[in-house]
Amino acid sequence: MNNSGAKRGVISPFQFFFIFLVSRAVVALTFYQSILLNGISPDTLISSALALCINLLLCFPAYLCYKKGRNPLKTKAGKTLYYSYFVFFACVNISRFAFFASGKTSRGTNALLFVFIMAAAACYAAYLKIEAVARFSVISAMLSILVLIVIMLLNIKNFHITDFMPFFVGSSGDIIKNALIFTSNSIEPVLFLALCDKCKSNQAKSLFWGIGASYAAIFLMLLFCIGVMGSAAPLFPFPVYTLFQMTAFKSFSRLDIVYTAFGFFALFVKCAVIILCAGECISFKIKNEAKGCALFILLSAVSALLCRQFYSGSVNTARTLYFILTILFAVVVPLIYLIFSRGKNYENS
Repeated sequence: MNNSGAKRGVISPFQFFFIFLVSRAVVALTFYQSILLNGISPDTLISSALALCINLLLCFPAYLCYKKGRNPLKTKAGKTLYYSYFVFFACVNISRFAFFASGKTSRGTNALLFVFIMAAAACYAAYLKIEAVARFSVISAMLSILVLIVIMLLNIKNFHITDFMPFFVGSSGDIIKNALIFTSNSIEPVLFLALCDKCKSNQAKSLFWGIGASYAAIFLMLLFCIGVMGSAAPLFPFPVYTLFQMTAFKSFSRLDIVYTAFGFFALFVKCAVIILCAGECISFKIKNEAKGCALFILLSAVSALLCRQFYSGSVNTARTLYFILTILFAVVVPLIYLIFSRGKNYENS
């Protein structure tokens, strides 16, 4: 009994890796064309490679906090501050789901329905604790990887090198700006701070390898979107979704249902993880978990509707805000706490 109880709330490095893989790769699954300058073009591949380097650099403040045993999320002030951050990005992801689902998969359906479905499902998963979410993240990631491989194999015959000409569409400044846009909602360093004590060992390796693998998946998705659709790629608001629509296998055509199913699974995992982290931040304030879960569903749904209006109404302002929040919470706050805090508040493994 004692051994069993000691293992509760603990996940393996393997599961930790897949949480980060799903969290970052889902950005490509819900990728919206308008956020990039010049849309998808061959030089976007360079931007994604630069984004990987930037993303890894953004992880170093969180890694240093972990190594030094000084975690801002282990303080009441830090928990209160990061709670608002988690709520905001949970709502951003829920709003993206509603934006895509109401516009593509179920046209004419009120986005409010999708907001409440995703919010309720993610909050319930978070209520089941980290073990359940981690197990589902492994399943979701493995199935998504399998689907990605199948889609690439089915589209090899439609892949043309000539579609990458001309390679440079935008300026060097546009390439750098697109790289920054790719990293504008990098929540993974903060997730690492919130969940590092839930993992048995090799926490840092799980973070860095998870982000690296996710960008490899993003690179392949962009590569095939450009190689198959060519100059028409920038014309579609959701190019990865369009790639699945164009894919056929014998009598099975339009495999977009596969895309939406596994894309929603991955998005569900990310939202559940974010809400779980938010719940950990206020666990010392809310004793009744059932009431806390219901309250968070309502809060998430209402906030997500507001985020959806903001997200669909001002893309330029939204991506600037996301990047500022990422720098502030993933870099500035951890470094300030690392420099000015005294002693350890966390013992890493």
